[in-house]
Amino acid sequence: MKSFTFATLALAAFTRAQLLDLEDLADSVPTPVAVTPPFGGNAVELTSTSNLRFAKRAACGTQATGKGPASNPPTAEGFLNDPDFAATALGADAPDGYFNTFQNLKGSVEGVGYKTLNTIDTYDPAICARACNVMDGCNAFNIMYERNGLTASGDNCPKPAPTTIIKCTFWTVPVVAEHAINVGNGANDQPDNNQFRIVIAASNGYVSNKFKPITGYEGTSIPVDAAINAPKTTPDSFIRSQTFPISAQYKLANCAKACSDQAAYEYRHPSPGGARACSFFNSYLLLKNGVAQSQVCSMYTRSWDNSYSTNFGQQSGGNNYTITFGLTQSQPSQ
Repeated sequence: MKSFTFATLALAAFTRAQLLDLEDLADSVPTPVAVTPPFGGNAVELTSTSNLRFAKRAACGTQATGKGPASNPPTAEGFLNDPDFAATALGADAPDGYFNTFQNLKGSVEGVGYKTLNTIDTYDPAICARACNVMDGCNAFNIMYERNGLTASGDNCPKPAPTTIIKCTFWTVPVVAEHAINVGNGANDQPDNNQFRIVIAASNGYVSNKFKPITGYEGTSIPVDAAINAPKTTPDSFIRSQTFPISAQYKLANCAKACSDQAAYEYRHPSPGGARACSFFNSYLLLKNGVAQSQVCSMYTRSWDNSYSTNFGQQSGGNNYTITFGLTQSQPSQ
């Protein structure tokens, strides 16, 4: 099973020629806005500056009633340590077309690439997968149990009865354990309804593995945590890299179009010594200190197989740059 990791990598010097400056690539697009999906059962439309974690709630106002089972005992600690919740998460199968990236955590995903959320009646990753499959740009989801109150806390209702909401949150980027850091409204992080403790349990993450080759291309369908680090060739096979902001969504079509456009231009305006047209690209997500920054499309004149996927990242200026969701595509004739 594929596993995503964002471990800090202290890299030795590389002998290969095409080691990209990841710091420059990360700085070439606007810094993405990290989002914490809202508590409760209602999806909220995002803006570029949204932070939805503690959206305003009217004191004692009615909130969504969850369809999940009650914990035993019905306290926050009972919710976090309920063995039935853990068994449900650990027993959940990955839906067709997805693989599991983490299981049974006590935090939900927050970060860049958030799309929306759904509340569901049954803890079933397949329900989330079906929603993700028809959602433009959805590449991953997080399913969980959330403990919330039936009403928002206030002076006249300080201890509302608990309810268990089953939620799917949907993402354009992979969801990983390192991003499952939203643990609720703990004692040191007090929102408006600070008299009721919201917590998360049975949090599982799933990422799509159905990245079919773009029309006119063929290549890998299972992502890796590395980028191509091509050896020296004469002439050099590496052409250039192009970045796309996370807001543009992670799509292989971004790289396919960049590669095809470069090739078309090159054939019209050949480089000295002959056309150096793109026939192969390496697409990956670039992360800075664990936060996705951009989609990078590196273009080449020839294909390189995954044995050359040895660029795992670099450290620069006190920052750690890592790579995930790396995929390659080539034109069949190459």
